Amino acid sequence: RILTSGPMLDGPRPRFPSSVAIASPEDARHAVDDLKARGADFIKLQSLIPREAVLAIAEEAKKQGIAFEGHVPDAVRASEMSEAGMKSFEHLIGIFEGSSTAEDAFLKGPKTEGRFLATYDEVRAASLAALLAKNHTWQCPTLVWERGGNLLDVSDFSGDARVKYVPGPWKKKTWKRFTEEVTQGYGTDDISTRERFIEKELEVVRMLHQAGVPFVAGTDTPAGVHIFPGFSLHEELQRFVAAGFTPLEALQTATLNPARFFGMETQLGTVEEGKLADLVVLSGNPLEDISNTQKIAGVFVNGRYFSHPQIENMLRGVEAAARRRP
Repeated sequence: RILTSGPMLDGPRPRFPSSVAIASPEDARHAVDDLKARGADFIKLQSLIPREAVLAIAEEAKKQGIAFEGHVPDAVRASEMSEAGMKSFEHLIGIFEGSSTAEDAFLKGPKTEGRFLATYDEVRAASLAALLAKNHTWQCPTLVWERGGNLLDVSDFSGDARVKYVPGPWKKKTWKRFTEEVTQGYGTDDISTRERFIEKELEVVRMLHQAGVPFVAGTDTPAGVHIFPGFSLHEELQRFVAAGFTPLEALQTATLNPARFFGMETQLGTVEEGKLADLVVLSGNPLEDISNTQKIAGVFVNGRYFSHPQIENMLRGVEAAARRRP
């Protein structure tokens, strides 16, 4: 079961070649209509869409009855997008801008995490949180990506056992490109500043959660060297707990909350008779320790049961495939 946006929408010069370039309101409306007609489940926004085109996307998406979500584009405020009906914000984009005394400058100028920290205003942050809660604007903060991305220049993955599951070409080419892109984005922010920002993100997520803003789990796989598919979701749940969620609340960001987000509560989200029986069987209680989600005894999926030995055998197959030359 895959729910997809299809190609992302971005500005006239998209960051990713597969994205749809949007330069005008006319482009925006056409793209929304086209994706709706092609069966997209929602519209995904990237950061570089011009302001008037963003507003046209919001208007057309409402007209077509399709959700739009993703990055809060650079040219608009988080508050505007929440009021316009944007269903979710990804990566906390827009949150620090909207919590800053320099929000107007961030609409047109460069952003750094050091500037976010220096201009963060608790009153503005609380006001934004109240608005997001009122409008039920979901957040998918991808905290595991945020932490790893900010520490990439001081990280060493050579001893990480998960590296064996990563295909060789991905390590040699994609990892190198991602590392260069991410570290260039640091600007003048030193490691101390970035470490403080990681902690500030947890604080902000805690504040949003306490204000009643809803959350879902995500990891931005595979947009990073430090994101290992599958494993990273367990790490994300741990980051939620570090941000003040109870283990149950953290679990719900990956179970009940996504079902609510997509309007699929009658099919997914809880273990009940009549719902889809895709289940992970654990040998430890995650309500006592969220890291117990990694103690997987077996998995039920599509009516089949995979025992722990079978899963280990599948992982060995992934490892072997990763070693093969393309």
